[in-house]
Amino acid sequence: MAFILTHFQPAFAQSPVGGVSYADSLRASLKSNASDTARIETLFLLSDHYSDKDTSLAFKYVDQAATYAKRHPYYQALTHFYRAGVFFEFDYAKSQAQYLQAERLLRNFKTKEALIYRSRSWANYGALYQRQDNEKKYVEVLINQSIPLAVQAGDSIRVARNYQNLGIIFSNQLDYTKAEKYFRQAISILEASGSRSLELVDAYVFGAKNYIYLKDYPPVKPMLDSALAILSVDPESAYLTDLYMVEGMYYSRLKQFTSALKSFNKGIALAAKLKRPYDVHSITLQKYFTYKAMGDYKKAFQLLKDLAAQEEVYPHHKNRMLYYYELAQTSEKLGDMRSAYNWLHKYSVLADSANEERVKADITEVETKYQSAEKEKQIYQLQAKNEKAVLTIKNNKLVNWLLAVVCLFLAAVTILVLLFYRNNKRLWQQQQQLHELEVQKIKQDHRISMLSAMLEGQEQERTRLARDLHDGLGGLLSSIKIELSQVSRQPFPQVNEGITRTLSHLDDAVNELRRIARSLMPEILMKYGLAEATKEFCKNLKETGVNMVCQVFNYKGTLPQEKQVVLYRIIQELVNNALKHASASQILVIIQQSGENLFVTVEDDGKGFDTTKPNTKNGAGLTNVKARADFLNASFDIQSTPGSGTTVTVECSI
Repeated sequence: MAFILTHFQPAFAQSPVGGVSYADSLRASLKSNASDTARIETLFLLSDHYSDKDTSLAFKYVDQAATYAKRHPYYQALTHFYRAGVFFEFDYAKSQAQYLQAERLLRNFKTKEALIYRSRSWANYGALYQRQDNEKKYVEVLINQSIPLAVQAGDSIRVARNYQNLGIIFSNQLDYTKAEKYFRQAISILEASGSRSLELVDAYVFGAKNYIYLKDYPPVKPMLDSALAILSVDPESAYLTDLYMVEGMYYSRLKQFTSALKSFNKGIALAAKLKRPYDVHSITLQKYFTYKAMGDYKKAFQLLKDLAAQEEVYPHHKNRMLYYYELAQTSEKLGDMRSAYNWLHKYSVLADSANEERVKADITEVETKYQSAEKEKQIYQLQAKNEKAVLTIKNNKLVNWLLAVVCLFLAAVTILVLLFYRNNKRLWQQQQQLHELEVQKIKQDHRISMLSAMLEGQEQERTRLARDLHDGLGGLLSSIKIELSQVSRQPFPQVNEGITRTLSHLDDAVNELRRIARSLMPEILMKYGLAEATKEFCKNLKETGVNMVCQVFNYKGTLPQEKQVVLYRIIQELVNNALKHASASQILVIIQQSGENLFVTVEDDGKGFDTTKPNTKNGAGLTNVKARADFLNASFDIQSTPGSGTTVTVECSI
């Protein structure tokens, strides 16, 4: 028969062996304790002591502890732990819920004691799964939760207790060799601690039982004697029921049936007295096996039939299947084949039902895992959505901040650009004004230069005019005066000759006066225009011996009078320069009209000059010519090389 862990793990590091006066000593201690914490701990011990003896009294003590623990969060968590211990024997769901609540609350405390209580909570929580025929879940809880917490707390006793529980589970699964390894580890740790605790009693008893299943009998009796020595102070200890059962199994295997039945009867009596029905069932089953081994099938059959008729304390398919199977075998031994068939049929139906329930349980487990995975997936999706929402909010805030910064930056840039534009515009306007002033100054300087050149030309013209009047007309008039003064003193016959000579000189004076007048403002220019005046000018110079040629092409005479006068003065100046400075032997003057433009060219074969050298174009004559051309808004071009003559072209719009 598979045996279940009927003793859940007590609260403290090692469970002390109780005695007849244990509860009385705790109650006495309760009266003498003055502090709340001392009272709470004592009430917890009392509740733990009565949890499998008197549940109403156990609840009373744990409720009193809860009253004192209201101002102590740590003890509030332990209240759930001890209340779970009271529920342990009769309400698995409430017990498991209380253990989980205690474990959750104890996570807030990082002390060693809190870690130990958490390990205990998980161990007892898993033991309740075993009572519900789910040892696989119990193993998972022990390995993944309880043992790691016990190791973290550094509590070797708790680790040993969990090893013992693993040994019991493997023994239930008929893997006695692996179970023996865990029992040996548990006993080694507990013996090394040097304490005579109930944990060590449990380890001895269940270890001995596993050796019986291994058919390794020598270690059994010493282990049972060691456990009995520890329990000798408490003749009604609940641990004695298991000890008597294992002791009976040991004697039965050794064929000492009388001693075996004696041990079984002692165990059944104590279990009944302590109100432990499951222990009664377990020991009765072993008693059945002893009668069967003795060959007393009638007693064996009746004992097992009565046991099968009773309601199971813990629903365990393997136990009832074992009952039916053994009843079928015993019926066969008694020769009742019909009864054997019926029991075997019940066994078969229960086996199928168990298998079906196992399949359903597996399906339920898979579905639960699926639902759990779906819930986790939904939780993950919600978390992802929340994280995405939070991230989106953060990103939006960041984007808003960035937009704000960018807007401020753009606003600052815009303001700077506007200021820069205004400053540049103001600077540009100032530069424009300065440029206009400079242009005006240049124009003014040009006007001044042009006026200066014209004034200088006028001065030169006056100087020439004064020289002509002085040298030419003045000399003639002086000679006429002298001749007239001499005529008055000559005889009359000679007077006529003197008058005739004087008249001739007067004619010369008149001609000179006319020549000077024509040079100042030729009458022909005013009447007939530039072309005829230029031809007349060239003709007069040619009569003096200068080789002058004047050519006029397509000139229509539409040029304004004032422009004709200026161009005429330019021609006069250029010709005079050629005669005076270039030592020219031939001079060509060309007047040509092309469309709305008039070209005046004066070319000579004089000695020429280098136009690239400084100051070659800054002579008084050329300066006057340039000033007059600028006055007409005409272009002025000089082509000359030393020894090759000079060509000057003036282009003027009509």
